[in-house]
Amino acid sequence: MHEDFLRTKWKQFRKEIDYYWTQFDGDDLDGVNGRQNLVLLLERRYGYARSRAEREVERVVAEFADKLRRAF
Repeated sequence: MHEDFLRTKWKQFRKEIDYYWTQFDGDDLDGVNGRQNLVLLLERRYGYARSRAEREVERVVAEFADKLRRAF
């Protein structure tokens, strides 16, 4: 996953995060500044193991990227 991709599309991606992981609040997401922060948040809020959190982030980012590609 490319960090630049998430930075440039953060507002749109944040909506995806709200959809998939409802336990995050605005303060949680305000503190996210990259993939690793999101992985750590999943570990803390959902109790995911690191490997599962990484897979979940990759899956959601891939689905988001696919939606953007199909939109254009």
